[in-house]
Amino acid sequence: MDGPRLASIVLTCWLLGHAVGHARSPSEAPPLPLPDPDVFTIIEVDTAQELADACWNLTSDQAIVIAPGTYDLASVTFPNGVDGRLTVGRFGAPPISNIQIRGATGDPSDVVILGAGMLDSVVPFGFQIFTATDVTIADLSIGNVYFHSVAIQAEEGAARIRLYHARFFDAGQQIIKGTGGGGQGAPEVTIEWSEIFYTVGAIEHPEGSPPNSCYTNGIDALGASGWIVRDNLIYAIKCQNLALAGPAVLLWGGSSDTLVEGNTLLDSSRGIHLGLLEGDHSGGLVRNNFIRWSPDAPYPVDVGIYTTSSGARLLHNTVLTRGRYPNALEIRYASTTGVVAQHNATDASIRARNGAVPTLIDNTLAAQPDWFVDESLGDLRLSELALDAIDQVTRLPDALEDFDHRMRPVAPDATDLGASERETGVPLFADGFESGDLTSWTVSSP
Repeated sequence: MDGPRLASIVLTCWLLGHAVGHARSPSEAPPLPLPDPDVFTIIEVDTAQELADACWNLTSDQAIVIAPGTYDLASVTFPNGVDGRLTVGRFGAPPISNIQIRGATGDPSDVVILGAGMLDSVVPFGFQIFTATDVTIADLSIGNVYFHSVAIQAEEGAARIRLYHARFFDAGQQIIKGTGGGGQGAPEVTIEWSEIFYTVGAIEHPEGSPPNSCYTNGIDALGASGWIVRDNLIYAIKCQNLALAGPAVLLWGGSSDTLVEGNTLLDSSRGIHLGLLEGDHSGGLVRNNFIRWSPDAPYPVDVGIYTTSSGARLLHNTVLTRGRYPNALEIRYASTTGVVAQHNATDASIRARNGAVPTLIDNTLAAQPDWFVDESLGDLRLSELALDAIDQVTRLPDALEDFDHRMRPVAPDATDLGASERETGVPLFADGFESGDLTSWTVSSP
């Protein structure tokens, strides 16, 4: 048996059997309804060749439903006649819209789509989206490719893309990539309830920047407008050669108004970045995220949350550096104005750099591992020992819900610091009556 094929089998077994301890699993995602046959033409596939052909021949209002199995893209004769990629909206072709590509069972581990490896260019991409809009890709796993598991090409017209309840892994460069630049990045992309990870770390890529460097991120988008990164599990964004990997989540190059919320980031080199260089992001909201670095990792570690984005708000995040880096949050450059960091719980400093003057309100920098339900597994919900974080502040209009999508208390000084509100008991009333929360009440006419 050849090496690449054996590696694919080993990787498939890992995906099917591996479980990562963490706070909330993407398996808890609300299931999507099946594609409506009154809206979509349904195309059922059960081989890699059928899948590649169906993607190449997509037209508007079609849904590809993929049967359980392992799909080896390296074995396919691709319709483009060049190399292996699942094309959604052909390059330079008239646009198509209203597309779904779905695993048949709703379980991403049942449909595993594999390239030929991170160093084999025969399968450069998993899905590459060009001239398609209103696309949903859900309930499948895809990775082990040369460049990106998903590439969203806004410069060709890709827009309004939803990646839902899927597993994206082991890409030679960035795992999910959005391009466009100059403010022309793909608008309205949503990535939610998914796993984004490396099994053994990113490789030294021959086409890295610089060449033969570890050149990776979990999510990387340039010029992107209104992206939402929500409720994902992102882990092991690190380099095999022990170099410093790129951020797990990076929106830059003229991006704006990014929302990053409710994610769990574990054991990676860097965390969430709104902007990288001076002035290359504007606005944005980072709230209710769990971030925890490994105290024993051999690879280098950098900051949990970083921004060069004027007007960014960093609210109710829990960030544990575990002593690996001196700062949990960084705000950089004098031109980065109007940044607010409020109600965060960290174990390291919140630092302004290069002349930045952020507004820092009611953050704690003294979080300890025993403040949390299970810090070792990334469950950063508060324990009864987190006395300095419990009932400390009043809830914010921009953070009414917590990490678990529960309403924070309305009473003054009854809200906890960090991403998760501690549960002290089972509520008597589903509408929050006993807390004084009137938001879900209805009015009856006499």
